[in-house]
Amino acid sequence: MKNFEEVEIKISELREVIKNFYNPQEWHFITINGTDVGDGIEVKYFFAPYGKKGTVKAFSLKLGYEETLPTIRDIIPSAWIAEEELKDLLGVNVEGAKGGIFLEPDSPKAPLRKEVKNG
Repeated sequence: MKNFEEVEIKISELREVIKNFYNPQEWHFITINGTDVGDGIEVKYFFAPYGKKGTVKAFSLKLGYEETLPTIRDIIPSAWIAEEELKDLLGVNVEGAKGGIFLEPDSPKAPLRKEVKNG
């Protein structure tokens, strides 16, 4: 990739940072990605500017398993599907996400979450 910029933010800053950054005439919202890193979930929000090939900007944060991730769907309406995916596949508590759209009712809960080792 020609140009990748990652900006680490705090969960408390998420909505303000996205609201101040996102201009739908300049930036394309790509997706939200979550990864279980063993002691919490790393979440990244990816954007690409229109008309600039190979350029991607990501905002990343880390949250604890029990923390609630603020929604950005009112800022970027298309983010709802990625937020639902975080809830279903990683068990992330996302504000306003109902879950249940990616998994069958009898599926394992949060299948992309690392197993917690007992003892």
